[in-house]
Amino acid sequence: MYRFRSTYLLLFVLAFATVACNNDNDPTPSGGNGVEGSWNISAIKVDPAMDGVSDYLQVINLFLGNDCLSRITFNFRGNGTLTGDVPKECQDAEAAAEDFGVGQNSKWEVKGNKIVLTSGTDVSEYDLDVNKTTMGWSYSEVDEDDGKTYRYTIEFKRK
Repeated sequence: MYRFRSTYLLLFVLAFATVACNNDNDPTPSGGNGVEGSWNISAIKVDPAMDGVSDYLQVINLFLGNDCLSRITFNFRGNGTLTGDVPKECQDAEAAAEDFGVGQNSKWEVKGNKIVLTSGTDVSEYDLDVNKTTMGWSYSEVDEDDGKTYRYTIEFKRK
């Protein structure tokens, strides 16, 4: 269960990095890269399955004691900013972002087949697969405990 810690941390930081900027009411223009718009996390897949689990979203929601991660709306604006709309009952989680040093200036950009996220000095890059209704961010990681390479994919559905 502890082996998905880096994925959980990534999602936790991503989810709450956007909270501080959620007062941006500018409309989202449609663009050519397909990412612009509003999205919700629909799955967190790992291949091969780890400890018999291939989708960790339910595990994370159970661990958190709520389904806030899957209910946050991520808004990818045409100006390269990333904001979030957090349901009222999930607002208490906003303070957790400060514990990870997440700034209020989250940015995104597409470079080829990659999406690059920047929050302060933290930069993360993922393989990107996007169409009109779904988006996936993938990366591979070698598990320190078993030495296997796992492929993680965070799946989003357009809102």
